[in-house]
Amino acid sequence: MTKERKYEICRVCGYVRLVGKGGRCPACGVRDTAFVPFQHKASFNRRTFLKLDVHPVAVHFTITYTAVSALLFFALLFVDELLGVPIQGILDLQITFLPLLIVSGGMTGLIDGKIRFRKIKTPYLLRKIILGCILFVVSVILLIIHTLNPGDDTMFLLIEGIIISIAFFIASYLGWIGAELISPIVPMGKIES
Repeated sequence: MTKERKYEICRVCGYVRLVGKGGRCPACGVRDTAFVPFQHKASFNRRTFLKLDVHPVAVHFTITYTAVSALLFFALLFVDELLGVPIQGILDLQITFLPLLIVSGGMTGLIDGKIRFRKIKTPYLLRKIILGCILFVVSVILLIIHTLNPGDDTMFLLIEGIIISIAFFIASYLGWIGAELISPIVPMGKIES
């Protein structure tokens, strides 16, 4: 049977470490006198899963992927190749896989929200779910428009540019909401008296 480890928390920044590590806080640099005893509210298994950061990784990748797709689209208006590689081919792949990445980010978000917050019907999480669904629909519309585009049709290019810009702004806003939800591990726990 494994004995639960003892922890302490930095009162300045919330960094949690094992008791006995000593020294300055590695996160904010204050003296070790800022640390007080701490007891995790979440179980060891739950904390271990949350530390994997599956959802944040999936979402950051999707946001970056969306941004790169937008950059490639607008770069294609000025140049055909990037370091000898045709931009159109890269953009075709990006737009093709975007809906799949959005689904993976959404699925990991639902799992992460349920494990992290024990519910997914909080105002921010509901907003993320709705925006994620809208982003998925926008990415499918983008894929359809991109597939139907005969090539140099200005109207198709304009529509595609607007849609890819909308996708980028929705993905960025989802990232902003996620940043608002960041904390080391929720539920944090409590400072022991």
